[in-house]
Amino acid sequence: MFNTEMPTVDTDRASNLIKNNYTDTDEGLAILKIIVKKNGTVRASKPKVKNDITGKAAYIWRMVCFLTSPKAAHQCMPCTCDWDLPVADEDGNWRYSLAAEMAKVLKPIEDAIVDSISKDEWHGVHTWGRVLGG
Repeated sequence: MFNTEMPTVDTDRASNLIKNNYTDTDEGLAILKIIVKKNGTVRASKPKVKNDITGKAAYIWRMVCFLTSPKAAHQCMPCTCDWDLPVADEDGNWRYSLAAEMAKVLKPIEDAIVDSISKDEWHGVHTWGRVLGG
């Protein structure tokens, strides 16, 4: 039977990486707190999108789970995760170009969390590596 426990994040390391690599430290730490439970594990379900911060957290959670979760459902391509990002043009319409820009801005938070998880727990990376011949 496969281990389906969500990966553990070294939250001190993640916090320091966010402080050093993300311009809005308060926002980055708030997102970390939404994604990682008090016991240090990545939450097993996507955060509910209620506002801009939780929308960003939902996006980052999906990307972190794609790379690290042992759950097969989380290892599917995250094709629509950017729909949670709070981006709209002047008419209030969601735009892919704005989502792509925001995803680049949020990448340091994603990297900080993933880099604070033991590589032994990078389940999605291992799975896709085998699929792609690695």
